[in-house]
Formats: sequence, C-alpha cells, structure tokens
Amino acid sequence: MTWNTCRNAHFADYFEWVFDIPGTSIDKTPWKWACDTGKEDPDWTFTEEGDEEWTYVHDAGNTSERFGTATKVSTGEAFCVRLQFAQRYVDPGLEQHMSGGERGCAHSHLRMWRLAAERAEPTLVLEDDIQFCFTRSDASLGEADGHVFTRRLALAMQHAPTDLDVLYLGWSGWRDGHSRHPKDGEEERPDAHDYLRKAEYVWTTVAYVLTQAGAKKLLSAATPTINQPVDNFMAWEASQGRLNAYVVLDEGDSDYTWAGGIVDQFDFQGDSDITKSDGGHQGDDEKAFAVTSE
Repeated sequence: MTWNTCRNAHFADYFEWVFDIPGTSIDKTPWKWACDTGKEDPDWTFTEEGDEEWTYVHDAGNTSERFGTATKVSTGEAFCVRLQFAQRYVDPGLEQHMSGGERGCAHSHLRMWRLAAERAEPTLVLEDDIQFCFTRSDASLGEADGHVFTRRLALAMQHAPTDLDVLYLGWSGWRDGHSRHPKDGEEERPDAHDYLRKAEYVWTTVAYVLTQAGAKKLLSAATPTINQPVDNFMAWEASQGRLNAYVVLDEGDSDYTWAGGIVDQFDFQGDSDITKSDGGHQGDDEKAFAVTSE
C-alpha cells in the first residue's frame, strides 16, 4: 500500500530550481521543477544563464552549478534561482501511498510473471498503450512498423545472453540504453552492441520479454509484496544486480537518445490515467498521497 522514493530517486528526474537569495526566508526553497520551466506560465518568466538549456538526459551527471532568473509577471520582481537535485527524495525519501492505478498495474504484471514462470519459452508482455508504428529515433530511417519490430526483436534475441532475465523492448530515461553507471567489464560483445545493451534502470514497462528464470526472480522479490510502483520495482531489482536486464536498440538509437527501442508508448507523458503517487511529468499531486504520522 505504501512505498518510499529513496530507491527510485537515484535515477529519477527530481531536479528543481530553488531560490538563491541568502539571508531571506525563501532562500533554498523550491521554485519550480526543471522539467516545467519550458512550459507556458502566466505568472512567471524564466531565463537561464548560459546558452544551453538544462536537460536531464544530457546533464544529470554534470556537477557544475547552473543559475537563472525567475521574474514574477505581476510585479516585475526578479529572483535568482539555482538548479539542484531534490535530496529530500533520497534521504529520508518520501513515504507515499500507492495510487489505485499503480496497485492495479502492479497486479496485472504480477499475473504475467506467474504465467511466465510456468512457461519454458520467453513471454512477451505488452501494455495497452504500446505503438508499433512510430517515427524512429533516426528519422532518416522512416517509420517503424511490425516488420521492423519483428526483425529487430529476432536479432536482439539472437544476441541475448543465455542468462537473460528481462529484455525491455521500449525504454526511456538515461542515454545509451539506460545504463547510467556502467561497471568495468560489463561492456557487451561487439557483435551485440548494435542490438541490445545492459540495462541499469528502465522507467517504463510498456513492453518486455520475460524469461522463466526472470519471472521466478521477480516473484521471489515480490514476496510478500511489490513494495513500489511496478516499473520502479523491476528497475530496482536490475540496478541491484538481481535481475539480468537488457534493452533492445533500434538502428537509430544513440548515446543522445532520450527514449528508444523497437516499440513506443502512445504518449509517454500524457496518455496514462494511472495517477503517479510521486507526482511526475503528468502533474499529479504527490502531496495527496503522502503518508503522514497520525
């Protein structure tokens, strides 16, 4: 029923602009999430110092400080702001109630894991908002379709390791197949590098191939409960080395691709009616799910 953000926060987009006005009561208090500064806002305008706007995919690992100016439209007051990671999500973490949609989604995947654990052949798991036809990461390659999907999946399975647990067919988040902290000696075979990469933490569960061994590992980890939203749950097991996870790459996926794979989600930030208990890009209210002491 509840979960803590401390695990997911190590990989999430919890970057925010805070007021940088020493000696005042609002110093270091949050102003706006980094992902929201590009949206139209009738109350505020924003200008960042420097020529390049901040993006999580390229700069989350960059420790250099970034500053900007937030101007209140109604009064013309200008405030200095500084970008920082919202450390409260890591330590101590936010204790949140899972939304009904998150629990229902987790239960659907749990049922698939139980099915996959009984099958010798790998199981293909697809969510209801999957797209097989979409513009590929390299637009010069044209549109993806069922033929592209079948061909790339066959190549990926051909190059997959024998101890594969899960193969993500669509991924979003960190660059290069979502392996933010690659370890020495983990580089895949050169012949496989064009088709799949080791996954450290993948946000989305829109489509994946699950082996019998992987299903049994997930079921074991889910005993007695799935203790966080299901995409976080699977990703955490992979990041801790308990689930041997890979992502499939389409031909156009590169180190600078924000999302990739051989399938797409209809609208990664806007199509879901599943409320996110930690807020997220959909704009859900995390405070409505906060676990408070009684």
